[in-house]
Amino acid sequence: MEARPGLAWVLLLSFIADCLKLIQPRDFTVKDIIYLHPSKTQYCYTRHKMNAKGDSSSVTKRCVSLKDCLSLGCTQPDHEGYKICTSCCEGTICNLPLPRNTSQAVFATLSPINQTTRQSLHSAVTLTCISLLLLLVE
Repeated sequence: MEARPGLAWVLLLSFIADCLKLIQPRDFTVKDIIYLHPSKTQYCYTRHKMNAKGDSSSVTKRCVSLKDCLSLGCTQPDHEGYKICTSCCEGTICNLPLPRNTSQAVFATLSPINQTTRQSLHSAVTLTCISLLLLLVE
């Protein structure tokens, strides 16, 4: 069998590029949040009201249950120009930063989404890389 290192490298790089697409961060869905935290654990909640210039008008911080963390994000400015961003988090003093936009108005947890999916992906990547490297060596 003739070795084709160029082809093996192309396959390896395209596989790695595909894997990187798979492990990009994503937003939590309501299903993810309920799956991760089915108990009535308390979370830190922040409600930030801003004027049209982005200056803070009011800030509310308190402990809430999971159901209060399912509707987060930012509202469109109302008729007076005020926008409200809400976020939740888990952990000691985790809600110090104020949410000012949609990317900051999130539910942040300490637990990973799904540990078994990550482990199986790493195993598949490792096995494929070893196979492709063996092709290069031949």
